[in-house]
Amino acid sequence: MSETKFTCCICGKEVAEYGNDPWPIKEDGRCCNYCNWTVVLKERNRLSELNRKKNNG
Repeated sequence: MSETKFTCCICGKEVAEYGNDPWPIKEDGRCCNYCNWTVVLKERNRLSELNRKKNNG
C-alpha cells in the first residue's frame, strides 16, 4: 500500500499518508494517523474493556 492523498473521514483534513481503518467511529473511508491515535484507538480500547468486563462477570 502506498501513500496517497485522501481526506480523513473523521476530521476532514486532506493528508498524504497511508490511512487507517476508522472502525468503530466510521464504517467507510480512511482516517489520518492523528485521528487514529486520538479517536479510533481510544474507542477500540474502550469497547475492548467493556467486552472484557462483560465476559468476566
